[in-house]
Amino acid sequence: PFWFELQSRALRFHFQLVRAMMQTMHFHLAALAFLLSSSLPVGSAVASREGDACEGDGSMMLQLLHSHSHQGRDASPLCAELSDGRLRRLAGGPYTEEDVGKVACNMAANIFENGTIIASPSRGTEKIHTYPDGSSINQNDYYYMWQRDAGLTMRTLLRVAKGGPMVSKQLENYASLYHEIWSKPTPNKNCWPGRPGDGWCSILGEVKFFVNGSVYNQPWNRAQNDGPAINAMVLMELLSEGKADPTSLENAKVDIIRALNYVGGMGLDSTIDPWEMVYGQHYYVQSIQHRAMAMGADLAQKEGWEGVDNFPLWVPMLSHLVEQHWNVTSGVIGETNARTWFNLQGPKCLSSSDEGANGSTVRTLPCELDVAVLLGSLSARAGHGLGSAVQEVFPPHDSRMLVTAYHLVESMAPTYEVNSIDDDAGLPGVLIGRYPGDEYSGVIMEPADSNDVCSGYNCASAWFLATHGLAEVIYATAVAVAKGDMKADGMNRHYLLAAMDWALPKAQRGRSKALPGTAKKLAKKLINGGDGVLARAKHHASSDLHMSEQIYRGDDKLPGVTPGEMIGARDLTWSYASLLDALASRADAVEAVSAISS
Repeated sequence: PFWFELQSRALRFHFQLVRAMMQTMHFHLAALAFLLSSSLPVGSAVASREGDACEGDGSMMLQLLHSHSHQGRDASPLCAELSDGRLRRLAGGPYTEEDVGKVACNMAANIFENGTIIASPSRGTEKIHTYPDGSSINQNDYYYMWQRDAGLTMRTLLRVAKGGPMVSKQLENYASLYHEIWSKPTPNKNCWPGRPGDGWCSILGEVKFFVNGSVYNQPWNRAQNDGPAINAMVLMELLSEGKADPTSLENAKVDIIRALNYVGGMGLDSTIDPWEMVYGQHYYVQSIQHRAMAMGADLAQKEGWEGVDNFPLWVPMLSHLVEQHWNVTSGVIGETNARTWFNLQGPKCLSSSDEGANGSTVRTLPCELDVAVLLGSLSARAGHGLGSAVQEVFPPHDSRMLVTAYHLVESMAPTYEVNSIDDDAGLPGVLIGRYPGDEYSGVIMEPADSNDVCSGYNCASAWFLATHGLAEVIYATAVAVAKGDMKADGMNRHYLLAAMDWALPKAQRGRSKALPGTAKKLAKKLINGGDGVLARAKHHASSDLHMSEQIYRGDDKLPGVTPGEMIGARDLTWSYASLLDALASRADAVEAVSAISS
């Protein structure tokens, strides 16, 4: 019996060993299939139209493989190009040349060869914190290509690395993908006005696309009309390069004309805001539309295009719409005019950040404070090329923009526990989010029917892209100071003093009540202030400079999560793009200061 039992155990052991070997072989075969499929149209082996990968253990395996692909940056030709030293101009302040390469490669991991750019690899299953009852807060599902995020990322890529062979190839593939997408009608019929289904939507105003290139066909706030304007500007870059084949160039021309005719034709209508919550007329959208139309009118005139007679007429129309966002009464540039509701998104007043604030809270002016105003101004700057003769209505250094930025910081930063912790640690800078009273925590519950751990006003935290945008406004202001394009006045004084102080730990702030006497000294101090803001945000990134959507604010909004921990969708593409943009503006500021003789 003893030998019989021993033989039985041995047989069971060998059976388990063979079974384990077969499972391992199955895993490697699946891994190989996944890796081979990664060169196919985006997501073809990862996600179905419904957004599901596959069931059971296979789904987890694909997530692990996808996570591993984000760590293997050297495998990406685009990453190799971006980290070969061509971005060294962006190094400075808290970011070394090596750091810049890491950030660029983290962004490149979300950019696929066929042109698709996902907002994040997060699929909604990654847990941030699990509670004793088994429920958890998870990262949200951002595994889609948003028109806005993808277009902004391409503009960043072209700004910092235009001319590189892989960047040029990516631009061509991106243009080709959008030509294919825009050539198909949308199946959706739930666009505002008349969201329940009035029978009309345009593919140009669609929000996002599945990773297989098809239109997201579930309920969403549509239309979002900044997307076609942003991507028209991207396509104009393809024409200016002139490297693509004749068919691609002709397709880009057709798509630009179609997109801008849509933008102009819809210009007087409301649309959904960049945070996808409010129907109205938004500074962010209209400032970008104005810049795209100015560029398109210039290009159309130079090239003698047909079907563009309205382009030069729409430029002043859009300029007038942008001007309407300056609120003389409250003294800020408001994000949204003519909004139709406040239930999904509060009024964004100073009082919206008060403890316990809700829809009934008395509105303390100013209201409609939103970092989207800063981001729109940065995206709508006039460059040295197309449309440069048409100046931006509110450039980043405009005193009205700076006083808006000052109120933004004051309305949010003091309410975040994480800022107090960072202050006590002696860190420079400041963290900000999207707007006072922001309701969006960035997380989802699992199971889906679990009670939200936070709902209502002030569930949101600081955002990397918002904080990076604040730093870029400081750098852009430094450029204007160095070039003599702006001077201190009663409206921008508080902002300039605060921006200089962000170079310092909180204990050392407030000592200087006077601005420097020369433009060079002021510009240098502003650059240092921007560096302080970037340094604080960097403090909350991972050691490999991975950045999610948000930096948890604390205040027990998400019990169990540590203040300062990254939350929301991981590896958010816009977080990386916004940082590279800020560093590019920093480099511009350094060059402008060095050009001052005394």
